[in-house]
Amino acid sequence: MPHRILSMDGSSISGGEGYVTTGMLGALRQTLDSGGDRRALLNQVDLFVGTSAGSFNAAFFASAADPDSAYDKSLQFWGEAVAMNRKGVSLGRTLLALTGASSFLDSNYMRDFLGGYFGMTTRLGDLKRKVVIPSFQLDGQRKGVRTWKSKIFHNTGPENDPDMNELLIDVLMRSGSPPLSYPIYQGLKERGSGYVDGGLYANNPSLVGLAQAINNSSRKSKHEQVDTLSTEPPSLDSILVLSMGNGIMSSFLSPTFRSGESNWGFARWLLDTRDPMVLVKMLLEAGSDAVNYQCRMILRKKYFRLDPIVDQRISAYDAKAVEAALVQLLSQQSTMDQLQRTRHWLEKSGWLGDSRQDTQPSQVGT
Repeated sequence: MPHRILSMDGSSISGGEGYVTTGMLGALRQTLDSGGDRRALLNQVDLFVGTSAGSFNAAFFASAADPDSAYDKSLQFWGEAVAMNRKGVSLGRTLLALTGASSFLDSNYMRDFLGGYFGMTTRLGDLKRKVVIPSFQLDGQRKGVRTWKSKIFHNTGPENDPDMNELLIDVLMRSGSPPLSYPIYQGLKERGSGYVDGGLYANNPSLVGLAQAINNSSRKSKHEQVDTLSTEPPSLDSILVLSMGNGIMSSFLSPTFRSGESNWGFARWLLDTRDPMVLVKMLLEAGSDAVNYQCRMILRKKYFRLDPIVDQRISAYDAKAVEAALVQLLSQQSTMDQLQRTRHWLEKSGWLGDSRQDTQPSQVGT
């Protein structure tokens, strides 16, 4: 039986936020037959993986025993989320941020919104479905060395795994606190390290989800076959990954060359008023592109990425703006073509399975 992973990106530098993924999933559902096939798109997911804005989507679907039935509320969730985020903006804070003395947004509004939606005491282990959520820890241990490091929160382990007791809103805020935009986030208990956005290293978390699924499968095999000494890696034959991006826009550089070189310093890479912080943008998008390449090479036809092309950066500040942005995006021929290709992959890959009879996730690696 296939082990299905739905991976959802964080906000795109050149695209939009997590509501783009939600809109693409909704449109994809509409292309499928009513009934079993449509329900199978989300209900047969074994592992929801999300970074930053994608972690909000992962938590939203994983908190429901029937993710397909929860879908209709997902756009309402995002309409409220973007409106709440806007409350974090103030003239005084913006002016202070421009001096370098503050983040641009007050993240307390988003934290309280997520707490009101998911519950202030809900633990990662309380979710109905399995999730994997990347963050970046600022003060941790790696091989006995005190250092910053990646941190993968998940509820795929045993009940005594410390992650199972992590508060869900803390995990979401740790994954969704981009430097400069949001303050560094610690947690409601005000103990331990600070964390920043998981998009620093895994804005496209597809490979993180794949690695976690392989680890889970390996752990289960060792448990079931205690007497064997086999060190064979887990099979990838049963793993399917659908990777969802939040939009990609035409981005390129055309420097002037002399003698085959273009001598740029940090002013052009970081302080150019026409394209500020271009190096940072490039590194973030290059990381996502690298993950896409790696997953395609590892999984071949068992991996598919849906990332719509956008003409300009998508932004929305209330429910109506979210709806308008998605209507415009879905009206593009390139988006409709991508949706049809994704539907074809779902049908050919076995993601839908015998969808009219089986809408429960498999138990591989859980």
